[in-house]
Amino acid sequence: MNTGLSVLKTLDKIISSILKTLVVVLCIGIAVILLFRVIIRFTPVHFQISWTDEIVEMMMAWMIFSASAEIMRDGGHFRVELLQEKYAGQKWVDYLNLFISILGIIFIGTLLHYSIQLVQKAVQFTPILKISTKWLYASIPVNCAIMLIYLCRDAVNNVLKIVKK
Repeated sequence: MNTGLSVLKTLDKIISSILKTLVVVLCIGIAVILLFRVIIRFTPVHFQISWTDEIVEMMMAWMIFSASAEIMRDGGHFRVELLQEKYAGQKWVDYLNLFISILGIIFIGTLLHYSIQLVQKAVQFTPILKISTKWLYASIPVNCAIMLIYLCRDAVNNVLKIVKK
């Protein structure tokens, strides 16, 4: 059982590293593209740069949802820390945390379900680069699946914490 747990912890670290790296790379990419657009405006050289809107839009979607998955990994979403810190150790706080995890599972599960349908129904292409919008929309179900795994982990940990008391 310890080897299974160590494999999961290693997988968790790998996923976290991928998410963090992806978010940083996309953020830098967006900054570089937007800086390029600003510089081009103030130079006499004129390039056709309307394609950058499509790239920035796609990068922004992946960056936001990947960052959300990483925040979910650390338990940063759906928490009322003031209550949890003030009333730490009280049993009702454990039930509150379980309730929050269950609500998160319902919300993210619903978002995952409908985002999969969105990706499946997407038939459009971006106007300039002709990239399928499925790539843009895929950021939602991919990262929702990761978030759902972390929420299930949190719910199990909350149940175990309640049972131990």
